[in-house]
Amino acid sequence: MSILRDFEKRLEGAVEGFFARAFRSGLQPVELAKALQRYAANYQQVGLDGVFVPNVYRFTLSRDDVERFSGFSDSLKRELADVVQRTADDRGWRMQGPVRIEVEAGGHVRVGTYELRGKAEARAAAPAPAAPSPAAAPQPAAPVQTVRGSSGAATTVLPASGTATASLEFAAGDRAGARIPLSGTATIGRLPECDITLDDPSVSRRHARMVLEGDRWTVEDLGSTNGVRVNGATVGHSEIRTGDRLDLGGVKLTFSTGP
Repeated sequence: MSILRDFEKRLEGAVEGFFARAFRSGLQPVELAKALQRYAANYQQVGLDGVFVPNVYRFTLSRDDVERFSGFSDSLKRELADVVQRTADDRGWRMQGPVRIEVEAGGHVRVGTYELRGKAEARAAAPAPAAPSPAAAPQPAAPVQTVRGSSGAATTVLPASGTATASLEFAAGDRAGARIPLSGTATIGRLPECDITLDDPSVSRRHARMVLEGDRWTVEDLGSTNGVRVNGATVGHSEIRTGDRLDLGGVKLTFSTGP
């Protein structure tokens, strides 16, 4: 069983029947779990002793979503921490201390959206020597933001500031204007495991892939049911440039380069 599927099963067991009632719609716990996996993957730091990832993660949610999770927040944070630990063990990553998940409310965060920040925090130890170790702990990681609409999801956990090289912007619907940052290869589809999750029935489970090849971006159809169109033309694999219109099923996006 995959780590994400096991996470859902364990959380459902922890909160029994309340899980099904609470999570039929809105922000899903598996989205938070997937965000943690992607964040760690994006902010690896290579040291002499191995590959290190953050061990402290803070989610900022809307006040309504914090209240929605309040009845089982301890179970949720415990299971999310387990996702980080199991993912690190599975991929050979190291951490400077135990995993800790924090959840806070932010007045600037809309219902159904979240922000995620992570950092490396060493466990309590004796004072370190004056000379820095060549395998020093990773510096605090930059923030990641996930954008999610009220009637569907557009989820990415790629860096949202500083390192993004391109973005996709929703061109229609109630998410019009929301941007998804891109900084490398990204799969797009309905599956939670995709880098960008589009919760739309016209989008296939694994619909398309965006790839940065040198200084140019391309889009590839991954065998989707409703196809990929660039500026109205159906494509299998195509270069894409700033201002191009990208249609994935019924989801309309505009591509642009730059952070």
